[in-house]
Amino acid sequence: LDEIEHLMGIFIYARRLSSSPYAALFSERRWEDGAHLFASAFCTLLGLSASSPLSVTVGAGARALPIVCKVSGLLRDKKVEWSQQNELAVEVPLPDDMRFHSVFACPVSKEQASADNPPMMMPCGHVVCKASLDKLARGVRPGAIASGRFKCPYCPGMSSLSDAKHVYF
Repeated sequence: LDEIEHLMGIFIYARRLSSSPYAALFSERRWEDGAHLFASAFCTLLGLSASSPLSVTVGAGARALPIVCKVSGLLRDKKVEWSQQNELAVEVPLPDDMRFHSVFACPVSKEQASADNPPMMMPCGHVVCKASLDKLARGVRPGAIASGRFKCPYCPGMSSLSDAKHVYF
C-alpha cells in the first residue's frame, strides 16, 4: 500500500516530471528494460526463446565448436572420415534455454510429423515420416510387386519397414 501511495504522488508532478522525484521512473532505459522483461515473460510463456534465432544459432554453434574440433582431430588421427553426408557424428549437449519443442517435417512429403504419422529412422540414419516409408515400401511404379525393400531417397542404403525405428523428439 505504501508503494501505491508513493506512486500516486506522481500526479502532483504531472506537468513537470523531468524535475520531479519520479523522473528516474520515466527514463528511456527503464522503458527498454520493461519492454525486454515483458517480451521475455511472453516468450517463456509460449515456450519460445526471447533471443533472436540468429543469436541462439550462433550460441549453439559456439558451444558445439570445441566438441566438433576435438572429434575432427580424433578422426583425422585415426584416418577416418566423418560420413559421406557430412553429418555431425557426435551429440552436442545444449542448455535448456537453447532447447525448443521439435517439429519434424518430413523431407519427402513435406508434411509435419504427428502421432499418426511419426518420424521413422532408417538404418542409414536418415529420417522420414511413416507415410513416406509406407509409400517407398509399396514401390512407386504402378503394378510393381512390393518386395518390402526400398532405397533411401537420400543415399544408396537399402531398408525395409521392419528395419525402421520410431524416433522420439
